[in-house]
Amino acid sequence: MPLKLLSSFKGVQKTESNTSYPGKPITEVIINGFFTVNREWTVKYWNRAAEKLLGVKATEIVGKNVWESFAEIIPLEFSAIYHKAFLQDIPAYFEEYWGEMGAWFDVITYYGGDTLSVSFKSNNKPLKPVKQLKALNELYRSVTKITNDCLWERNFQTKDIFWIDGGHKRIFGYPTENALIPASFWESRIHTDDKDRILTRLNKIIAQGTVSLWEDEYRFKRANGEYAYVHDRGHIIYEEGKISRMIGATQDITARKLIEIKLLESEKKLSLIARQTVNAVIITDMEGKITWVNSAFTQISEYEPEEVMGRKPGSFLQGKETDPSIVQYLRQRIKDKKSFDCVIINYSKSGRKYWMHIQGQPLFDEKGNCERFFAIETDISEKVLLENKLAEGILKRHREITDAVLTAQEKERADLGKELHDNLGQILAVAKLYIQMAKTYETDREMYLEKSCEFIGNVIDEIRNISKTLVIPGKHIIGLSDNINNLLHDLVRLQSIKIEFHEDGIAGEDLDEKLQRTIFRIVQEQVNNILKHSKATRATINLSKREEKIILLISDDGKGCDIQKENNGVGIINIKSRAELYHGSVTIASKPGKGFELKVVLALHAA
Repeated sequence: MPLKLLSSFKGVQKTESNTSYPGKPITEVIINGFFTVNREWTVKYWNRAAEKLLGVKATEIVGKNVWESFAEIIPLEFSAIYHKAFLQDIPAYFEEYWGEMGAWFDVITYYGGDTLSVSFKSNNKPLKPVKQLKALNELYRSVTKITNDCLWERNFQTKDIFWIDGGHKRIFGYPTENALIPASFWESRIHTDDKDRILTRLNKIIAQGTVSLWEDEYRFKRANGEYAYVHDRGHIIYEEGKISRMIGATQDITARKLIEIKLLESEKKLSLIARQTVNAVIITDMEGKITWVNSAFTQISEYEPEEVMGRKPGSFLQGKETDPSIVQYLRQRIKDKKSFDCVIINYSKSGRKYWMHIQGQPLFDEKGNCERFFAIETDISEKVLLENKLAEGILKRHREITDAVLTAQEKERADLGKELHDNLGQILAVAKLYIQMAKTYETDREMYLEKSCEFIGNVIDEIRNISKTLVIPGKHIIGLSDNINNLLHDLVRLQSIKIEFHEDGIAGEDLDEKLQRTIFRIVQEQVNNILKHSKATRATINLSKREEKIILLISDDGKGCDIQKENNGVGIINIKSRAELYHGSVTIASKPGKGFELKVVLALHAA
């Protein structure tokens, strides 16, 4: 019956006027039975269709309690539904079979204004004929042949169990079909480790006498002696307040259970490993929400497990210095269900910044569906900070080397400029003066010209000396040993110091031109240091080859120095920078008044 029409029943008055059906209310012309009752269940109205459908005249029922009048013929289900209708403020529909009337009824109820309106009609639904029942029975038998359920009925009075339609034969291999077996036989088939638990729980339910459903899982022995995992479920039927029967189905869940056991064992092993490792372990669902973390995660992040469950790691671990491109990379890999490997900056609960190397892997079920993600996170903060410190040290070192090289260059240019200005410039000026005098004084012309030539010769010698200092003759002209000997000869001819040079195991072809130049510049730098600062009377230079290394040892008997200060000197820094080009090392041994020793070790083929 349309709800729109039903709403007009609310507050129906027994009038005889209607625009469509003059002289009759609409409730008298509809084919639905219709009546109204108040909260005391007193009938206030009863239409003609209700008289016809239920066989009760309006004059016999109006003003009377509906339940008292129909106590013997109205089903109890109707009473429960009608009582419930008083609690609803929207129309309700239900379908019920009224056995006493031998028919099915469609019923609509609506409550309003302390009045319950009821509209009903017979839907003439026929009882199932024999052919239909037979077809349904055949369908039932077909279904039982393809299902994994074994149907059964247990009689608590006779203590028998009826195994229905061969399910136990098909699933468990017992040669029984529609046969009674003792309940004790079923109990004997339960695995000994499960038996006490199953029977204790079942007996407890029986003793309570109020539970309508029994359900459990256990291991059940097949006919071949193997055990199957089963899920058993039964509906308990009571008669006269006592348990009479139980009808149920047993389902073979062995395949699923074995997968669960295997997964559980894997998870136990994984959990054991995860708990012992110093790395943080995080398991998330497919939405990226955390489902499990280990203790190492708490130690690193300072977050307890209960604080992070159900949250996405990025929502509380990432901060202002976390690289957005790394975050996007992680999101995309998770979305694509692919593994990931990256380094990310995280922040602890207290705000401490730390670096994590994250390696993640999707976990798939037996059907290939991604269920969750497993990630191992390694705290590499110490390594990153050390690398940063090392990089800063290298940068600082490069700056020192650059500064030393520039300082050395400036010093060299200043010395050269001073030499040109103070020495060569003055000599050339005197030579020019003598030439001018030769032009003026004819009698002394030869003497002036001779003096001019002498001064110009001195300038040429000085320029040659300066050139030797600045330019090393190529390897194809003279070797390293000759260059060092020439250097020592020129430097010490006006000095009161004796410098000896020795070489051991060095062949000309061992050293390329760049390595020779490096060794020569180191010797030149250190000899200059000795001549300027050491006040030494003797010095020794030893150059030797040991396996794939060149060893240069320069020592003197001078005043020595404070090693700490000497290490930061421009000359030593310059020597160290040259040595580093050959993966070399520089060590100094000296004490005030105890002389000075410089040892340089260079890799022969590591330029």
